[in-house]
Amino acid sequence: MGRIARYFDFIDFGDICRNCNVNCCRRFYAVLLPEEEKEYEGISSTVETDLGPVKCLGRIGRTCPFLSTEGLCLNYKNRPFDCRVWPILLYYDFKTGEKVVYLDMDCPAVVEGRIKQEFIDNVIKLLKDIEIDIEWLKKYTLAPWPNNLKEVTRWK
Repeated sequence: MGRIARYFDFIDFGDICRNCNVNCCRRFYAVLLPEEEKEYEGISSTVETDLGPVKCLGRIGRTCPFLSTEGLCLNYKNRPFDCRVWPILLYYDFKTGEKVVYLDMDCPAVVEGRIKQEFIDNVIKLLKDIEIDIEWLKKYTLAPWPNNLKEVTRWK
């Protein structure tokens, strides 16, 4: 597990996601931080962006290699940063130079209000306090995604 993912080790969506029929791990992919790439070498794939490639687990339309047939994560305890914080996304606003936090509205738990505001606020506080490579964040932002997103906050 990478250094940044460790900050978010407290996140456990097990009960929230357990009976979800949307299953993000079947539909989407997780972009790996540069510090996580080596750990998933050989099982990650590459997504091209206008600023260069990023490594990821799964692909849109392809299931994550760690998803069991029962829909459970076989790597849950050691999952990468992107898996830990989803359905919260941190993007870069190219026009303003701000970091922007979104909620992914494709997550039923978000739509149904099962992810509490206090939890979201705690994740945002951590996101503001840690240093995420801005060049990686730009690529992450450009990685193809359905973008059914709701803005929560932004900062410089």
